[in-house]
This record gives sequence, C-alpha cells and structure tokens, in this order.
Amino acid sequence: MTNNVKTPETDLMVETKGKLELFFDKHGNKLLWALIIVGFALSAFFIFKNFSDSRKARNEEAASVAMNNELTGAQSVEGYDKLQEEYEGTEAANTAAYLAAAAALQAGDIEKAEAELANYEAKEGAAGEMLNAKVLGLRGDIAVEKNDLQSAADLFVKAAEASDDEHTYVTYSKKLALVYEAMGDAAKAQECYKAIVAKYPSQERAMAKMIR
Repeated sequence: MTNNVKTPETDLMVETKGKLELFFDKHGNKLLWALIIVGFALSAFFIFKNFSDSRKARNEEAASVAMNNELTGAQSVEGYDKLQEEYEGTEAANTAAYLAAAAALQAGDIEKAEAELANYEAKEGAAGEMLNAKVLGLRGDIAVEKNDLQSAADLFVKAAEASDDEHTYVTYSKKLALVYEAMGDAAKAQECYKAIVAKYPSQERAMAKMIR
C-alpha cells in the first residue's frame, strides 16, 4: 500500500531544487536538443547493429510461420520437401526433414524415410532434444519395419534417454518393451514397464495391465 504522507523538505532540498530549476530554465533547450540527438544516435546504433541479423531473423520468422501453416493440415512428403528447399538452413527445414520421413514411413516408403532422415541435423536445447528423440524413435520404427529388432531396441533405448520429457521417455520405453516381447524376451519387456513406473510413479495405473 502506498504511503501518501509527505516528508517535510529540508533547507538543503529547497536550495538544491532552486538551483536545478534555475539550471533547467537557462539550459533547458540545449539539454532537450542534446537528448534528442542522443536518442537518434542510439536508435541509429541499434538499427545498424541489428541490420546484419535482420535478414536471418526474417527468414526464421517466415519459416516458423510457414511451418505452423504446414502443420495445420495433412501435408505430403512433397510438401515437406518443398519446405526444406525453400527454408534451407533454418530450424523449420530441419523439422520438415523429420516430418517428411515420418510421412514417408506412414506411406510405407522405407527407403524415402531413411533418405529424409539423412537431411536431419541433431539440435541442442530442450526442444531440440525432444526432436532428436523423435528422430531416434523414427529410426527405431524403420528398423522394426525392416525386421531388424536388435537395432530397433538400441534406437528406442537412445530415444528414451535423449530427452527429460516424460512423454518421450514413456513412449519409447513402451516401444522398447514391445520389441523385447517380439524378440521373445518377456523379462526385459517387464523391466521396461517397471522402469517407467519407477521413473514416473504417475504412470503406475497406465502400466498396471502390462506389469505381471
């Protein structure tokens, strides 16, 4: 709550205020123009400083908008390829490589999916780690389609550990368990389900039917 009680002014404060008022009466116009000039100078400096990065920033912004538009509809592999070509070198193009691979695999074109993933570059940061995990998981899915179950298991292990995100860990740990079951190793499959509950107790109910 604001205190509205005003502290009495001392003689020193009154004298100081008087000197300041006289100073601004005498030099006010000069100070005003000086401030205006400094303001323009600072503006020019920051404009010049950011000019070299402005094109890249616009490209990134345009790429993000384009990617959002792409994600709002069911896009084909060709659509994502076009996005990669148009925004080459941006985060959007990198994400498009993953999306194109996922679309190709869904269409049953394993060779095309692998070719698309060859365009993906692993990224850092929380968001990058999640996408890296998805790429590893997609490689695992491709290995399953090729009936290379051991490679699929190795990839799902890496995918589960690639990000601290709960959904990511649970998704790929469950896929890992299914691969172990397909390999006839029920014990390792159970270890996966129990590891999920141990790491995320909130998943206990969801894993109840799987844990024996």
